[in-house]
Amino acid sequence: MLSATERKKKTIINILYYAILLTLFYCFMKYAFGLFFPFILAFIVAMVMQRPINFISGKTKLKKGLVSGVMILLLVVALGFLVSLLGVKLWDGIQGFIDFLRYKFGDLPNFLDKAEVWVGERVAFLPQGVEDMINSGVSDFISSAKEFLTAKSGEMAENISVSSGVSSILGKVDFSAISSLTSGVIDTAKQIPTIFLGAVVSIFACVFMASDYDNLVGFVKRQFAGKSENFGKAKNIITTSFKNLIKAYILIILVTFCEMFIGLSVLKLFNIYKGSWVFFIAIITAIVDIFPVLGTGTILLPWSLYSFISGDIPMGIGILVLYIFISVMRQFIEPKLVAGQLGLPPFVTIMGMYIGLKLFGIIGMFMVPLTIILIKLLNDEGVIHIWKNEEKEEKENDGGNTDESTQKV
Repeated sequence: MLSATERKKKTIINILYYAILLTLFYCFMKYAFGLFFPFILAFIVAMVMQRPINFISGKTKLKKGLVSGVMILLLVVALGFLVSLLGVKLWDGIQGFIDFLRYKFGDLPNFLDKAEVWVGERVAFLPQGVEDMINSGVSDFISSAKEFLTAKSGEMAENISVSSGVSSILGKVDFSAISSLTSGVIDTAKQIPTIFLGAVVSIFACVFMASDYDNLVGFVKRQFAGKSENFGKAKNIITTSFKNLIKAYILIILVTFCEMFIGLSVLKLFNIYKGSWVFFIAIITAIVDIFPVLGTGTILLPWSLYSFISGDIPMGIGILVLYIFISVMRQFIEPKLVAGQLGLPPFVTIMGMYIGLKLFGIIGMFMVPLTIILIKLLNDEGVIHIWKNEEKEEKENDGGNTDESTQKV
């Protein structure tokens, strides 16, 4: 048994140890992640491609370097074709969606009037004082919104007015905005060579790492001499768990996409839905559904409410039924696919996403929760010991009770 002083020393040493690790993680994500990202991506791809590369190399007796190069190039071509195809579909959907927003925002004042009437009808059952208070608040809000829209519409109309000839147009053009836009385009164009260079470096790094993967892994294992068992265990836990997690969520995205696509297509078949960007809405909803804080309700519930207020009752009911169906299927499918053991408490996920976004931007929004999941997996399997879980605590208690009973006997 450790004395109280020794326990305090151990606690302080552990706190300093984890503080150093957090500092190193922060410095890496903040200053070195972008620099090493092509090589990290290359190593992950090389690791995933090892099994097919080894299989083809063994069957054909070709050199592993040659097989690696051909396989990586085929993968790049396939991904490029897939991204191009999806890009074309998404661009068509974005154009249609922009036209839809232009139409809807042009009709926004009329929608606000309908919303005021709709809210008034829904609160009519309340006591007179409460009803008047709600109606007054809604009326003030809608009046302010209309004034804002009117002011913005007047500014836009003034800026595009051609009644005073070319000189008037030139006088009203906001050249600072054009300058900002031009500088933004130039800054983006400057990044193209860097992005292209990064892609080329990643491809070559994939080829070299895939062909020399065994030597790389052997070198890393030698650096952990005496702890190779834990290293191998950690590698297997991480790769197996994340493969299963990625497969599960890809399948969930596909299921949600199919449900949205089929549901909107059925509504369109019965002339309830009159839009033409079914593919775009389906894929955006499926992607949003993966985020733990958002889900399909972020898109479908406001859409259904908008339809009800606008008087399109069949569309509102159809979208609401589609939302309920997708939510029920998600609750039924996700536990079976993800198995629950990788999940984090919702508040931990939200906290990780928020801290990651604030510290490291969009990349951190994904990397910090993934890092927390990684630490949880390693801790649950006993590779690292940061906190006690229920099973460990039960074992310790059982061990303690056994010792006490032995001593009594």
